[in-house]
Amino acid sequence: MSTFFSTIIAAALVNNLFFVQLVGVSPLFAFSRRLNHAIEFSLLAGVLLFLASSFNLLLYRWVLSPLSMEFLSLLLFIAVSAAVGIGLIKLIENKFPLTVRRQGLAIALLSCSSAVIGSTLISTSSLLSNFQIVIYSLGTAIGFALSLIAFAAIRQRTDCSDTPDFVRGPPLDLITAGIAAMCFLGYAGLV
Repeated sequence: MSTFFSTIIAAALVNNLFFVQLVGVSPLFAFSRRLNHAIEFSLLAGVLLFLASSFNLLLYRWVLSPLSMEFLSLLLFIAVSAAVGIGLIKLIENKFPLTVRRQGLAIALLSCSSAVIGSTLISTSSLLSNFQIVIYSLGTAIGFALSLIAFAAIRQRTDCSDTPDFVRGPPLDLITAGIAAMCFLGYAGLV
């Protein structure tokens, strides 16, 4: 049970996609302008990241590695991630049409982004068991969602703060992301 939680903490905090691995940083700046949209997007992105990473890693372990066809991994990872993204959009389309209208294009773009593909490529070289790979994907999705929500809350607060005009906007966002990255590097000795 302790390996279960340590794997989730390692994926979410110690090896955070945004701030430690520097993979998939574009959603951090593109979809964290408003907190309510960031929460909605991070939930969908977390589900997408978990499903796509799990499917991709299990495909790599059970099909590509035994057949010595690792050279096809990137192409298949993109195809599987896109299929999972389209499937997720079709699945929620009937129950949450407003969400699909607001976040549909973002989820479609995220399905082939560097966050999903990068987390899968980073995890393929690990020596974890198949169960631990799925748990690691869950931790990665949790870390992705928490980082996006936290950064959106920080951006919303800094937009209302009294800062000089030359620092407002992208410079302040980059400074904030740098400080957050240093904070996440502090978790390096945790697990």
